[in-house]
Amino acid sequence: MQNNKQAPRWRAISLLLISCALFGAAMPSRQEEDDETRRLWNRKFQKEREDAEKLRRDAQAPTGKPKPPAPARPKAKPGAARGVELDDQLIGVTIWRLRPASAGDSRLLVDEKSAASNQLGLYEHERTTVEALFKEGERLRISVEAPRADDNYIYVIDREIYREKGKEILREPDLIFPSRSTPIGESKVSAGKSVYVPAQNDQIPYFTLQRSDKDHVGESVIIIISPKPLPVNVEQPAIQPAMLAQWERQCGGQAERRETRGGAGKPRTKEERDADENNRKLVQGDPLPQTIYRVRAPLGACAMVSIPLRITP
Repeated sequence: MQNNKQAPRWRAISLLLISCALFGAAMPSRQEEDDETRRLWNRKFQKEREDAEKLRRDAQAPTGKPKPPAPARPKAKPGAARGVELDDQLIGVTIWRLRPASAGDSRLLVDEKSAASNQLGLYEHERTTVEALFKEGERLRISVEAPRADDNYIYVIDREIYREKGKEILREPDLIFPSRSTPIGESKVSAGKSVYVPAQNDQIPYFTLQRSDKDHVGESVIIIISPKPLPVNVEQPAIQPAMLAQWERQCGGQAERRETRGGAGKPRTKEERDADENNRKLVQGDPLPQTIYRVRAPLGACAMVSIPLRITP
């Protein structure tokens, strides 16, 4: 009799468990949500590249022929100038590991004369994620693209990260891009126009991760995309902390990022290499940045992200 009385209760519990299981199965996983977010950002990047390519083709069209109207661009709403209207500002970043090239790479070893004028000819670029751990002595480059219609200025600031008494301390900021050797016009970024830091024609076209002492655990790389030039001086790369704090207030905001799934370890494509050498722009079907950041910043204003590069013990 007791078992018969409990049967309805167990049936109710079973139905509840089944309902919960079905509800859980219907809910998208965190991974699925991340992938969908990345797909949305990818589409925005691709659309901006497509629009930029159309504008370039229209500008090169023979005179006398009517030009199609330029793609419509979003305009700031009232209040945007006061920082009220926020927009999703995207910044694409790819960190490239450099390793010695081999005969099977997409870029073969070059002759000594060419290698002397272009040190990068002896290295192959491989994608990596911002969460990667780097060994001391590794050589790196960073490429940046922003899906903006017009050229925007790009600034890259570095701060050494030290661990002292169990806490991480940031040292004084220094401007590392643009530099004195940056060609005129090469410090601007837009949709389809990627900027490599350091530039390939810099005296040393890559970063080498080196510790200054045992407490030096990494570098904080700050990237700023701005429609207007910032008051910097490449002859005096030291940045005043108060000035950086002001830029953080103006350009910083809530940020999130998404990685390209399975992109780490892939070599650079011919299209990406040609873009680095200023032989072409990136277009809709070309590879997208490995990491995309979304910053909630005022519409049409500057945007900033900070990337920690960790050095293994």
